[in-house]
Amino acid sequence: MDPATARRRLGVMGAVPWLPLVLLCGCSHFQSSDAASSLRPEIITPRKPVKSPTLGKRFSVSCQAQSPFPRMTLIYWLANGSFVEDQYPDGAVSKGDVVREPRGTKVLLTRELHFRSFSWRDWSTSFLCMVRNPAGLEKVLVRWDPERPAQISEPQQETRQDVQTPESTPTVDRTESTD
Repeated sequence: MDPATARRRLGVMGAVPWLPLVLLCGCSHFQSSDAASSLRPEIITPRKPVKSPTLGKRFSVSCQAQSPFPRMTLIYWLANGSFVEDQYPDGAVSKGDVVREPRGTKVLLTRELHFRSFSWRDWSTSFLCMVRNPAGLEKVLVRWDPERPAQISEPQQETRQDVQTPESTPTVDRTESTD
């Protein structure tokens, strides 16, 4: 077979010798952004402003996320860009344990942030829920209801932010990056 005939028979695959390798390896820079974004973690709550609790009362806010990587997903809280335990070494604000629940091909992760006695400092602190897996990072800033927190007017009792189901569609305050 002459060289011109051989080139015609090779077709597209022969003209681009590295194409089969790219298709086999699934190199990330050749994948569509839709496929990659479906693997990123998805934060479910908090998705809308959280009602400010009464000053001096116990309070908890929950962060829930789902991910297709059950054992390779981290969920954590930051306060003013630092770990909560660094900002609150006295334990006035602390993180709960990570709870993992299988959901089909994904896992639902939940981690609460506990306020021992909600204060003005807490109200003005920037709290971020961070969720990271091999496909990316999602983060949501907790936004307090625009009302200033009320003063203590009754005995101390615990309140908790209601957990929303994935079916609800409130406004999302979301900051995304691909760190």
